[in-house]
Amino acid sequence: MEPLKLKQKQAEVIDAANDPAIDTIVLIGAVGTGKTDVAAHLVLSICQSFPKTRWPVFRVNQSTAVETVIPSYLDMAERMGMIHGQDFVYTQKPYRITFPNGSTIPFREADATKDRGGKKIKGINATGNHLDEVDEFEYDMFLQATSRRGRKNEYGQPSLSILTANPNDGWLKEHIYDKWKAGTLPKNIRVIEFDLEDSWQTEADVAALLTNPTWWVERYLRNNWNYADEDGSLFKSRHFAASMTDDLDAEAVRSAGYDVAWKGVDRSVRALLYGLTIADVTVVKAKGVRMETKEQADWLVEDAGENGYGIDNTAIDAVGIGGGMVGDLVTMHLNPYEYESGGPPDQDVSLPGVAATPLHFADLRTQMIYLYARGLELGIIKHFKGCPFLKELQKEAMMHQYEITNKVLKVESKQQIKKRLGVSPDLFDAVIMGLYVALRPVPEFQDQDEGSAPSAFGGGADPVFGDLYSSRI
Repeated sequence: MEPLKLKQKQAEVIDAANDPAIDTIVLIGAVGTGKTDVAAHLVLSICQSFPKTRWPVFRVNQSTAVETVIPSYLDMAERMGMIHGQDFVYTQKPYRITFPNGSTIPFREADATKDRGGKKIKGINATGNHLDEVDEFEYDMFLQATSRRGRKNEYGQPSLSILTANPNDGWLKEHIYDKWKAGTLPKNIRVIEFDLEDSWQTEADVAALLTNPTWWVERYLRNNWNYADEDGSLFKSRHFAASMTDDLDAEAVRSAGYDVAWKGVDRSVRALLYGLTIADVTVVKAKGVRMETKEQADWLVEDAGENGYGIDNTAIDAVGIGGGMVGDLVTMHLNPYEYESGGPPDQDVSLPGVAATPLHFADLRTQMIYLYARGLELGIIKHFKGCPFLKELQKEAMMHQYEITNKVLKVESKQQIKKRLGVSPDLFDAVIMGLYVALRPVPEFQDQDEGSAPSAFGGGADPVFGDLYSSRI
């Protein structure tokens, strides 16, 4: 791995940490600029330099941390020349980095749905803390986590909270970003904004990102947090925000979707729904890992039993590699739904209580994407706040641009999204496969006008996206 070379903006973070007047460092800005990497560099340096330092790293979900912030810390340790087993030890039970001088970096969960009031966090005595993707935190959990610093600083360590975040429309924008822009932020908080010039990505990677929808480029690459034009996407951030819920109906029928990968950078993902609430997303096969379909089939059978949804209430990508996994299950006398994204739309799948749309769908995947977006808008489909990977799921969803020609809706293909994202939208596809099961069969309703509220798509219960009949892709 290439040795670490800090750019000017990353060096500013080190300077801020050495300023005794600063107790909170907020790293915001463009994606791919290494905000988490820089935070990891700072935390690792402090823990290595000062004995008996305790610096917890918080992420909303532990399962998300395993895929994101923990690898960032381990990669950064390697880039700093640290040797596992000599300069530090990493363990998974519990998730922790330990140094010979007694310093520790525990990786903790800050999930308000599992820890009401942050009671588990209240007992932590810490030197400082790092809150990764803090825009995903409930505000109360943010307050609890940051309040625990300054309790293990007997060797002169700085008492710091390090926050890393991407743009959003929530409490972080109100309490920090807007005040920073207005010049009213308290002097103890230092905001350092990263832009494309600070990126560690290649020119080719940045060029690919610049092909994303305008609203995404403006917010996530050009740091325009107030940009709100999402007309090119079926999905709206305000609908995602309104869909979040603390409630899971334990009596609801459960269903699942499974997007299959075998090897390479694509992931195998299982999405679990309680009724029409997206309750859990699990990465079964991670990037860069090879996992045979038989092994995945065995995992799914066990998971279906543990989580009470059953293989007969599961949809699996039956194209390509997924067909092999379906075959593995059939040999066990198990019969999942076979989801073929390029196949024809399914008339048995619809939103309950909502009149049929006059739109025609190019294929099954387009139909499911439309139903997901429309269901969010109408408040029919929900997201459980404790579900892992919600921000990444939203990002994948909102990447999908569309076109309508002669009342036929067509959404960008998975390959087009993969080209712009740099990765396959595996989380998103697993969710729409789960919805393929959860939205069938069609209930009988006497009043077909139910659910005919005005639509952001245009046309009330018959959304035809206003007068948009020209290509938006």
